[in-house]
Amino acid sequence: MSQTVAGLLVGVLEQIGVKHIFGLIGDSLNPLADAVRRSGIEWIGVRHEEGAALAASGQAKLTGRLGVCAGTTGPGSTHLVAGLYEACRDHAPVLALSGDMPRKLRGTDFFQATEPDLLFRDVSLYTQTVSSPEQAPAVFHQAIAAAYAGRGVAHLTLPQNNIV
Repeated sequence: MSQTVAGLLVGVLEQIGVKHIFGLIGDSLNPLADAVRRSGIEWIGVRHEEGAALAASGQAKLTGRLGVCAGTTGPGSTHLVAGLYEACRDHAPVLALSGDMPRKLRGTDFFQATEPDLLFRDVSLYTQTVSSPEQAPAVFHQAIAAAYAGRGVAHLTLPQNNIV
């Protein structure tokens, strides 16, 4: 059985020593949460995505290691952005993960849809949508490298149908 994008991502995060992901679970992140559940990484649940971003930023500033946060589709992403400005301005290496609608529903007035790559552009050194399992490892590497090299935020959009 082939590895899922969520499984690949969690595996990479484990390899580089990530111990926590701060976030709020929603439908678009269920595959990621399931992969985290089967890993050595601890999911730290928050009440608001901005808190997840602030926690990841604080952890990164205190440790110098990559902080990771996650938010769901639509409002979850907009809330995540608000907290990421601190990481951006304080040059903290943070990887922000945002869930998104299935790609096949793009342009259909999907409930709570946003344009994550546009939304995160101002606050991120790197933003990219993971569009296939084949592309995923290179995108993960680029995002993590950008967060560390630029001392700031890297963002990945994880469309619901592409991470399972």
